[in-house]
Amino acid sequence: MKKITILFFSLFMLFFATYSHAAKKAAVLRKVINVIVDGESVTGVNIYKISSRTNYFSVKEVAKIYNATLEWKPVSSRVTMYLNGKKIDIKADSTEVVFNKKSKRMSLPSRLIRREIYISPEILKSKEFAEIAEADTEWNPSSLVLNVTHRTNISAVRYFTRPESTQVLIQLEEPLSYTVSKTAKSIILKILRGQVQRDFLSVKNGIIRDIVYDTEGRYAIIKINLQQIPKLVKTSMLSKPDRISVDIVHSKKIDILGKDTVTPAREEERVAPNDSLKEIDLTPPEKYGQSQISEIISVIKNDENNKDLEKVPVAKFESKNIIDDSFTIVDDTAPIVDIVPSNHENKKKSYCERKRVIVLDAGHGGQDPGAIGPNGTKEKDINLEIVYELKAIFDRDDNYEVILTRKDDTFIPLAERTNIANQCNADLFISVHCNATFDRNVNGFEIYSLSEKATDSEAAATALLENSVLELEKKSSKQYTPLQNVMWSMAVTEYINESSELGGFISAETTNRLKIPNKGVKQASFYVLRGSQMPAVLVESAFISNYAQEAKFSSKKFRAAVADSVYEGVVKYYASKDKKQNSK
Repeated sequence: MKKITILFFSLFMLFFATYSHAAKKAAVLRKVINVIVDGESVTGVNIYKISSRTNYFSVKEVAKIYNATLEWKPVSSRVTMYLNGKKIDIKADSTEVVFNKKSKRMSLPSRLIRREIYISPEILKSKEFAEIAEADTEWNPSSLVLNVTHRTNISAVRYFTRPESTQVLIQLEEPLSYTVSKTAKSIILKILRGQVQRDFLSVKNGIIRDIVYDTEGRYAIIKINLQQIPKLVKTSMLSKPDRISVDIVHSKKIDILGKDTVTPAREEERVAPNDSLKEIDLTPPEKYGQSQISEIISVIKNDENNKDLEKVPVAKFESKNIIDDSFTIVDDTAPIVDIVPSNHENKKKSYCERKRVIVLDAGHGGQDPGAIGPNGTKEKDINLEIVYELKAIFDRDDNYEVILTRKDDTFIPLAERTNIANQCNADLFISVHCNATFDRNVNGFEIYSLSEKATDSEAAATALLENSVLELEKKSSKQYTPLQNVMWSMAVTEYINESSELGGFISAETTNRLKIPNKGVKQASFYVLRGSQMPAVLVESAFISNYAQEAKFSSKKFRAAVADSVYEGVVKYYASKDKKQNSK
């Protein structure tokens, strides 16, 4: 009996030692994963294979992703994660997780291996973790993509420039109250209960240098740094959708094509900087470090010494006076500056007095999904969302009329898309797409005009990809005669320069707005552009095949930035044409 007991105990110890050794060895079996936080890649994160059917994350690497701190308690083999003022307790080899004093059982236990705790993806995807992290987490085990999106109720900060005024638009997910204050050459909005992703916009349009924003405690702080003292600052609440409009009336007109017409102030007229700003580097935002951005945002005191800026009237509507876009409420202090204002004064001098007809084409649709991202995002859906965002902007501008080639998930043959534009006697044809390639690292914005010869091998590959939809079109699709092809080739030659010029204006707008590599204006043989009897471009807004840029497409902020770039590019394209016409 004693020998049996010793044998049983020996077998048990052997099994335990083997299991422990296997577990320790398993922790070494890791794969690098793609982590995307708010559309930006985070490196140095792995998935660890603990057993044949389970994958785990290291708590240390999880803390890095969510910017949390850890406290290790060796006696109880427990780790506490502190995040957003709350805590999560995780005990080794236990299925129990305590979320800020609320206990929940997981289907898989945490693991302690080599003095480090590993947790299952189930914890990160739980509702309790999302509430504490204030972020939604998606884990795709097949593509090894972990996508983290922090929750916000301010989805985008946008701007539109006109000669007489600049509008900053703060897009809200719900009505929020706010206050306005001023510092030396700055306008600051504090939005109560506002949550916004930390970021900045480099504007440099002659009026606004940059816009910096972040969440601090119970407030979102939007800081608009000025290049000149404005004539008037007016803020108002708009609805459908909810947004805060900051209208800055210029003290002097500017040239929206890039040349600032504002006369520099004389030395004695220049405003002395506020003492609280003297230590801050006010170089363009792209040179800011994260700590410097925090420092700038934290300066929200009124500038008592800035007498010139104090004279600038600041008017705002209270949240109870939310207005609808269908009518206008005018404050007594000054006339309201409408969103995307139409320049009625200059209409008489316009290159074309009638409304410009813009045909917007959402690429792909129906049985043609277009490119599909590693996380399953379909290009056809993103294209349609961007086009509807674009339509909303153009519809607010009296100078334009918009026609869509498709309004829903419908398949439209390529030739029929430009045929719609031709039949409507359109002034411009803009086809919106997402780029894709087999190399997941390739990323950036591109814009194309039509040419039989591709600019480079990448352009040729992109055209080949976009033209592949022809295989889905039935043989009964409309065929074109040799004479039509010759006529369209002549039309392409006529509009090739104008198309490239339009592409150039749009491309220039993307640099500061999209913050992704700008691959410039290219040419290739895109079938969807063939036959257009007007300037036509194809926009490749980003690479859906890239992990980070696929995540960006799910962001309202990014889609709005693409739409703003196209709209502002079109406005500047026509401003250039008007300028040339008026100079004759």
